Amino acid sequence: MSLKEKLTSVIELLGFKQKFADKSLSQDEFNALVAEYQKKYQSTLADDIASEQAAKKTARQAEEFQTMLNTIQSVLAGGEPSSTADDNGTQQPAPQGNATLEGILEGIKGMRADIQAMGANPAPDVPAQTVNAVPLSVNGFANTADYLFGIKHSLFSMKDRWNKIAANPRAAAALPEVDDQVDGVAFYKAACNYAKSLKDRYQYLQQNKMLDATALAKGTYATNYEGVDNAGVGDQFVVLRQDALIARVLQVRDLTQFFPVAYGYQDRGLVFNAFFDEVSQAYQSGEVFKGGMKIENHMGYVDDAMIKMEWGPMKELERKYIGYLNKEGSDPIKWTMIEYQLLNTLRAAQVEQNKRRMRGIYVKPDKGVAGSYLNAATGVLYTLLRYVHQYDLKPHDESTYRTYTQATFLAAVQEFIADVRASITEDMDLDNHFIYLNKNHQAWWIKNVRSTYGKDTDFAGPMGALSVVPDTTMRIIWLPYLGQTPFMMLHEPGNIQFLEYVPGEMLSVKMQENMEQVRAWSVWKEGTSASFTGRRFATKKEMDDNHYEWQQIFINLFAATITDKVDGNNGFWQVTDSTTSQTTFTDIENAKAGVAYCIECGDKTKLPKITKSGKFDSITDAFTATAVGDYIMVILGSDNKFRELERCVGGKRTINKELQPNVPGAR
Repeated sequence: MSLKEKLTSVIELLGFKQKFADKSLSQDEFNALVAEYQKKYQSTLADDIASEQAAKKTARQAEEFQTMLNTIQSVLAGGEPSSTADDNGTQQPAPQGNATLEGILEGIKGMRADIQAMGANPAPDVPAQTVNAVPLSVNGFANTADYLFGIKHSLFSMKDRWNKIAANPRAAAALPEVDDQVDGVAFYKAACNYAKSLKDRYQYLQQNKMLDATALAKGTYATNYEGVDNAGVGDQFVVLRQDALIARVLQVRDLTQFFPVAYGYQDRGLVFNAFFDEVSQAYQSGEVFKGGMKIENHMGYVDDAMIKMEWGPMKELERKYIGYLNKEGSDPIKWTMIEYQLLNTLRAAQVEQNKRRMRGIYVKPDKGVAGSYLNAATGVLYTLLRYVHQYDLKPHDESTYRTYTQATFLAAVQEFIADVRASITEDMDLDNHFIYLNKNHQAWWIKNVRSTYGKDTDFAGPMGALSVVPDTTMRIIWLPYLGQTPFMMLHEPGNIQFLEYVPGEMLSVKMQENMEQVRAWSVWKEGTSASFTGRRFATKKEMDDNHYEWQQIFINLFAATITDKVDGNNGFWQVTDSTTSQTTFTDIENAKAGVAYCIECGDKTKLPKITKSGKFDSITDAFTATAVGDYIMVILGSDNKFRELERCVGGKRTINKELQPNVPGAR
């Protein structure tokens, strides 16, 4: 690389091109230029000029570089540039043939005052490794004829059709018609290469604990990975934009702020609960022992989830991308077509995972049929329902807070907390527990609080009425994605957690060309588990007789009451009670794809029944409950008929291993 190229590269890297031309560099900026040149090329500017002069072969080139040396020396001494003598001994002015060289010399001359000031008051020595370059903007510079955003990198080359459109969406009408065999193949190849680079970047950030959305969006880590400091400025821009893209995805990972993620679960993992007997006693001599420990294993598991999709053809991608450019004018970042496709794919996957982590239940799909995103893994609600059905958790089932309304929300929550406090033993407290409520009902809460405690009630701050239940010390966490479910849970943060195998697996999208399309996919493992629920019991009677001793998670019976039919609009968990008028069911009205419906007996005089016929002809057998707590759980299949997931009759629970192979109890 020539001296001219080196110096131009440093000036552009620091964003000083215009200031250098205007001779308006400050002392600190000049310092940064000199330091960055020496840091990047491991030599001083003067040394490189001398070396290049010595390497030149012709007299004319030697004169040019000698003139530059003389000019630098003259500027530093405060004089004017010296002239050179021609072959006849006549003094000639400094050569003007090389415009870039002239700009360099004139720029140095224009900084004479700054250089003299620096000489009189030199800056303190600073170790080279602590000198920071001027931060690069994620948006790059202005578009040029050769590069989108002025970023000198192949990803932003104006030779590519999609980058020309990004620079000017109206250019698409003037370009030749899309040729999938040419434009499409080129785009897909570039997208595949970029996706691999993005995957590697994500893994690096995770391994080095840099997955902080706010810091990534600010570009904090943009030059903090192996190789980037010695790479070209174009590579640094790519990393900066990749970090911004990853930050956009991480910003929608809202459920992980309520429930942490535990890694390393490839299939199943035992989480044990230890219960200690009394150990202390009054002193007496002799071998009088007391105490012991009982361990009860708790099973956490993950299921396999995936993204598999095709992009294309090129004409369709281009149309969508132009639409994005036209409607997203307020977006501070203008994404390339490659970045746009990946960003929206990953954001959609992240939003789906958020909803699934709350309302999902794993169901093995019909062969060859794409299933609902809700059935890729099991989330919080169905995990809690499983704990109830396997006698790990005893819910509080008073109708006051099981079926609260807009008018009774506040009173129902206060009563639920009071009932939980009244049910725990004297050895337990709830100081570290929070109450988890449905965020969708927050407006009801505000209205109730104002009605009860006055319109001027303070809702702000950590002790406001949105953060703490009035007249209690119980702190509130508002959970999204609950629809109209009347959900209440007392839980110590960190107990329930999401399970994964390898961090970032879902975002590690792989790509492959396939004729005029490109295929994108990723595969990961996902699940939900509590580390501590309480004692486990073999029967419902044993659980009831325990009276909540050692229980650590407290929930209301967040189920709807069945009147004369089962209606999917009323929720996924529905129970009979004394008011139920119809107990034989032939359909679940308004059933939604991806939702598993649990029909349960809540009153010994109202036993639900389902015959093996019609929309239920695919269940394993006719269902008739025989006791309170008996239930059947079904889900709508691709043939619009219900498939059986599990049932409990006479207290005996049976799981359909074909559809739910990993659920504890299935194997």
